[in-house]
Amino acid sequence: MQQHTHRASYDLIFFDCDSTLSRIEGIDELAKLKGKEWRVGLLTDKAMNGDLDLSEVYGKRLKAIRPTRGQLKAIEDRYWETMVPDAQAVIDALHFLGKKVFIISGGLAEPVRGFGRRLGVPLERIRAVEVEYNELSGDWWRYHEPQTETAQTYLDYNEGPLTISSGKPQIIRELAGDLPGRRLMVGDGMSDAATRDVVDLFVGFGGVVARERVKAVADIFIAENSLASIVPLAAGETGYTRVRGTVHQSVFERGMQQLCDGNLTIRVEALRQALKKAFEQHDD
Repeated sequence: MQQHTHRASYDLIFFDCDSTLSRIEGIDELAKLKGKEWRVGLLTDKAMNGDLDLSEVYGKRLKAIRPTRGQLKAIEDRYWETMVPDAQAVIDALHFLGKKVFIISGGLAEPVRGFGRRLGVPLERIRAVEVEYNELSGDWWRYHEPQTETAQTYLDYNEGPLTISSGKPQIIRELAGDLPGRRLMVGDGMSDAATRDVVDLFVGFGGVVARERVKAVADIFIAENSLASIVPLAAGETGYTRVRGTVHQSVFERGMQQLCDGNLTIRVEALRQALKKAFEQHDD
């Protein structure tokens, strides 16, 4: 599906959440609350590196933690507190440029949705894993009191495309539907790299965790802890004219600087030449 020309821009922008929009892995943060961060973190890392399929670790991690609804709400706050530099400015600029922004995550739906909503991403463009709670846990007889719901503990999760390592392509196809435009995916893990066949550009993000397997297959790999370069990549060569004189000019220029500084790896020679030509026109 991938075709790289110097006039290319991208209209449907898909982001992973954990270690991409935020510097944390939500499930690992939950594990810290239970003193099980080493065990759970090891499973997470193996899944993200492609050593284990996500389906092999998803249920194991949640059973080890059994978080409460209130603890999941706390993870939403942690996502926000540990946002990757420029994430908010990037999403704002993409919206200004008329791009459609999506979040697809193997994280838990409640905190991912809450975080995405704060970033300004419409709820219908956010996909993550739904969980069920034990409504008879805690002081269930006080069901009318708000704190009772927050004390409900994890019961089960809904299996689906986002609980297996190869499932994100299906979600992209569903979300994109008949929407016109070229697709760009940004993510840090091998489950994100699995989308290469259904997007026009896969950008591996190593600003939080640099994974060599992801770098090896990414069309572009970002090593810097910032998402600013996504704006000029998505906007194409005419994008700067559109943001000049607006509040979005600064993040576009930071992104261009990052591209020019060489803090990324471009695997496809045609794309390298396309970006070089775009830079030359921008400098003129």
